[in-house]
Amino acid sequence: MINQPLVTVVIPTYNRVEFVQQAIASVIAQTYIHWELIIVDDGSDDGTAAAINSINDRHIKVLQLKHSGNIAYLRNTGAKAGTGEWIAFLDSDDLWVPKKLEIQLNNLMDEGKQWGYGGFELMNREMQPVPNKAGIYRPVSGWIAKEVLSTEASVNIGTLMLMRTLFEEAGGFDENAEILYREDYELVIRLALREESLAIPDLLLRVREHSGRSTNAFEYGNERTAAVYKLFLQTNPDKELAKIARRRMAGELAEDAVKRIRQKKYSEATGRLWKAFLNGDRWRHLLSAIRRGF
Repeated sequence: MINQPLVTVVIPTYNRVEFVQQAIASVIAQTYIHWELIIVDDGSDDGTAAAINSINDRHIKVLQLKHSGNIAYLRNTGAKAGTGEWIAFLDSDDLWVPKKLEIQLNNLMDEGKQWGYGGFELMNREMQPVPNKAGIYRPVSGWIAKEVLSTEASVNIGTLMLMRTLFEEAGGFDENAEILYREDYELVIRLALREESLAIPDLLLRVREHSGRSTNAFEYGNERTAAVYKLFLQTNPDKELAKIARRRMAGELAEDAVKRIRQKKYSEATGRLWKAFLNGDRWRHLLSAIRRGF
C-alpha cells in the first residue's frame, strides 16, 4: 500500500482489568503499523488504570476521565483526541485478529468507500468459540439502510472503520442516555443513509461473551433499541424505511413488556403493549409476549 494513512483506534474502558491488556495487545499485534491508540478510561477503580498505564508504547495515549457511564461520550472523546484520517473502535473485552486493519483499510481504499465493517465471532471468557446468538454474519455492501434497520446487516462496533471526515459530518455518537449502549447501532443507521458501505467477509473481530459484557449488564435493552427507532422516525424517513423502523420498534416494545410483566409492573407493560399495537406489531407476537410475561 503506497498510501498508508494513520488510523485512530479508540478503546473505551471501565473496570476491565481482566481483559483490557489483551484488547490492547491485539492492537499492538496489527500487521498494519500506522495507527495510534486512544484509551479512554471512565474512572476505573479495579486496577484497570494501572494496567493500561503499565504498557509503554509511544503509539498509545491514555485519557483518564471521571466516571460517567456514557460510552458514547467516551468514544467521541477518544476520536476527538486522535489525528488519524481513519477511525476504528474496539471494546476493551474484545480482540482484533492480527490483519484486521490491513485487510479492512486496503479494501476500503481500493473500493473508494468511506466506511465499512466485517465479520466477527463470539468467544467465552477463556477465548473458546461459542455460538453467535445473532446468527450467521452476512456481508452486505452498498446502500444498506434497509438491511441495517431490519437487522439483516449486523455491524459490530469492533469491526466499524470510517473516515474521520464522515464521522464528523455525521456528528459522531449520540450521547443521549435514552439510547445508552445502543448508540453504535444508531450511528450505523445514520452512516448507512449517508454513504455506501463496504462489508468484508473476513473474520476481523472476536467478541467476548461474559456476564459483565456491557450489553448484558443493563436491564431494559429492548426499550433502548426501541428508542433508536423512535429517533429515526423523528427524521421523517421515506415510507419504506419508516415502515421497517415502526415494525421493529413495535417488536422491541412488546419484548420490553415481557420483562415489565414478570416484574409485576403491569401499568408499564400495558403502555408498551399498546404502543406496540399502534405501531403495527403482529397479534401473534403480542399474545406471545403476554404469555411469556406471565
